Amino acid sequence: MGAILLAGCDGGMDGDQQAREAAGDWADAYFNCDFKDASEYVTPESKKWLLYAASNITAEELKQLQDAGGAKVTASEGFDEANDTMRLVTLNVTNSLKSNGQGTTEIIKDATFKVEVVKRDAGWKVRMAGLPRSEKQSRD
Repeated sequence: MGAILLAGCDGGMDGDQQAREAAGDWADAYFNCDFKDASEYVTPESKKWLLYAASNITAEELKQLQDAGGAKVTASEGFDEANDTMRLVTLNVTNSLKSNGQGTTEIIKDATFKVEVVKRDAGWKVRMAGLPRSEKQSRD
C-alpha cells in the first residue's frame, strides 16, 4: 500500500514545486542559449519561439555570454498568479543577453522575467506567447 501512495504523489513534489522546477530548468537552458534542452520544458505550441530565438543567436553572442560566466537563474518562492493548471513564476536572471534591435547585444547583469507554467498531462510546461521580456533591468 505504501508504494501506491508514493506513486500517486509524484515522489513528494507538489504542483507548486513542480511548476517552479520546470520554470527554473527551462530558464537555465533558455538563458544559456541551450534551446534544445529548453524545448524539453515547453508546450508544443511554444517551440516556434525557441526556433526563432535559436535562429537569431550568433557565435559572437554565445561567446559574450560565456565570457560573462553564463546566465544564472533563481525562481521566486511564491507566484504572482496561480490556479489548478497555471502558475506565473517570477525568475531573476543574472547575465542575460539582450538585443538592442540595432544589431548589437549586451549582457544585462540583473533582469526579472515572468513565465507562465501550465499543467499538461502529468507535468508542468512553460507556455511561451513570445520571447521573454524583462520587467526589470540593471546594467551594472
